[in-house]
Amino acid sequence: MSSSYFEFFYIHMQSGSQPPRMAKWLEKSLMPICQKHGFGPMGFFNVDVGPSLPTAVVIFTYPSLTEMEALWGKLNSDPDYAAAVAEIEQDEPAFYRTEATLLRSTSFCPPLSATPAGDPPNKLFELRIYESPTNRQLTYLHDRFAGGEIDVFHRSGIHPILYADTVFGANLPNMAYLIPFESADHREKAWTAFRNDPDWIRIRDESIRHGGEIVRNITNMFLSPMGFSMLR
Repeated sequence: MSSSYFEFFYIHMQSGSQPPRMAKWLEKSLMPICQKHGFGPMGFFNVDVGPSLPTAVVIFTYPSLTEMEALWGKLNSDPDYAAAVAEIEQDEPAFYRTEATLLRSTSFCPPLSATPAGDPPNKLFELRIYESPTNRQLTYLHDRFAGGEIDVFHRSGIHPILYADTVFGANLPNMAYLIPFESADHREKAWTAFRNDPDWIRIRDESIRHGGEIVRNITNMFLSPMGFSMLR
């Protein structure tokens, strides 16, 4: 299976006019220009629970690093994009800080596609980032997911849409995965079912015996999709 790449672009803002201005710009300017140049499925989210608020997250999808470079080359040479950037910045700052993380899909990551237009949107997305003490233990984490944990996920009502290792970013090595939920109640019931599943308890215990504590820290963020997001 060939790797895909994901860019998680975080836009940190100040409360007030910045969040609505940015949301409008993402919908009316950035997304149409990216679609014009053939960018893959894009996700646009607000962070509801996370380390810095208010924050918007844009998820870009690329089939390869070569294609990533080519797409941004087209975007940066497009006068419409230059005009859109000038517009959002002309009166006052649109944000106070941005940061980006590049991730590579794992071997068990499903193909990422846009949510069909007729499907009801999920109200909550959970982004979980698992840090491992070593790269070797990160491979053990992969083994645990591929070796039965994902099956328990699905049986419990947890259906992540991507799994990816961070290539460039903070707190390496780590693996991130993104889960859509219909509601907070759906999330609570699904995780309760997962935690109580005897197969999960067995898989976890075997994993600890084999590789020790292969997850040393978990970052957990709750996101809500913007109304125009291709992932929702």
